[in-house]
Formats: sequence, structure tokens, C-alpha cells
Amino acid sequence: MPVARVYTKSQWEAFARALDALPEKPDAERGVTVRDAMKDMRARVRAAQAKGYTLEQIAEQAKSLGIDITAGTIRYGLRPAGKGGGANGTRAASGGRAAAQPGPLATRVPDSSPRQKEVRKDRGKSATGQPMPVQGTLGFAIRPDTDDL
Repeated sequence: MPVARVYTKSQWEAFARALDALPEKPDAERGVTVRDAMKDMRARVRAAQAKGYTLEQIAEQAKSLGIDITAGTIRYGLRPAGKGGGANGTRAASGGRAAAQPGPLATRVPDSSPRQKEVRKDRGKSATGQPMPVQGTLGFAIRPDTDDL
């Protein structure tokens, strides 16, 4: 097990003073993530697409300037900046996954098995005192090897 590292209060105070003393870095030297850059670049990428350029060609232009991104990265960056990034900017109500496409498979049947555990006074044992079998994922009962687990 790893041991937590401990440093003196004076070391932390010296570190804090060193951080406070750092000069402001010029904007030209600051790193910008692809996600942040794409917020500003969306309109320009769309304009280049309107001129007839593909995302692959736009990615090649970026690579020629030292920005190593792919067409897929640009496509991802062009998505709306909503919470989920979906077509309407929100996640689907299906627990964070994208909504199903219309069609015969889009209808979900609710799960009939209860999701909450029932709190029993007899601690999971049946009225006969034997442990209740647990249903396995393959459909067979899983029973403990001993009565007192």
C-alpha cells in the first residue's frame, strides 16, 4: 500500500510564494486545448466547408501548420457545445446514452425485475431457516456452501 507523502508547512508556504511570484504568461505562449480552440474555429471551419473543402482537407491544412488533428477531431469539435453534445445539445433520457434511432428496435421494454433490494427482517433467509438462493446471470440458482455466511 502506498504511503502518503508528508511535507512541512514551510515547504508548502514556499511553494505558494513561488506560485504567487510567477509572471503572467503571454497569450501567444499559452496552450489551448482542441476543445477550447474549436469554440473559436467552428465558424471558420464551416466557412471553409462552404467554400467546398472537406474536413479531411481542413485537417491537412492544420497539420501543415503543426496542429496534428484529424477530420474526426474536427467533426467532434463542430458538434454543439451542449451538456451532452447531441443534436439538441442535451443527453438522452436513457441514462446518458444517445437516443435510439426511430425504428422497430427503438422501443424499450421496461425491466420487470425489481432494481431495489428488499429489506427483510429475517436477513435473507426463508421461513425454514435455509438461505434463499440467488439467481445467477445464466438463469440458475447460486447457493452458498454453508448456512452461516
